[in-house]
Amino acid sequence: MSALVIGGFVKISVFFYAVIVGLSTLFKAKRPSALTYPVGRVILFFSLTIASNFQEHLKEGLTIMPVLLFIPFHVVIPFMLLCIAFIKHRIKKQTRCSHPNDCSAFACYLLLHMQLLPLFFYLF
Repeated sequence: MSALVIGGFVKISVFFYAVIVGLSTLFKAKRPSALTYPVGRVILFFSLTIASNFQEHLKEGLTIMPVLLFIPFHVVIPFMLLCIAFIKHRIKKQTRCSHPNDCSAFACYLLLHMQLLPLFFYLF
């Protein structure tokens, strides 16, 4: 039981740190530590208002989140990125990559994003 609590704390801490670093990079903040209290307050507000009990939390996690998060992030966005890559490939001349086998930049893009393929099998 304590491992779950410690693991949850570490997971939340890593996500919180990633949000702070991302926001400080996005807004070019000189002191990222100045964003910790506002972001912490937003997280606290949403944690208190999203689900009032565990049953509601499970209902939202099993019915609402797959539609709002999993399908867009695992299917829609990768498909849109693939379409954009095909369009860019057709519009621009094919540039060469810096890999030793001299593959095209488009092929490198596809090879790097093949890690998304298991996510498709997860959904279906």
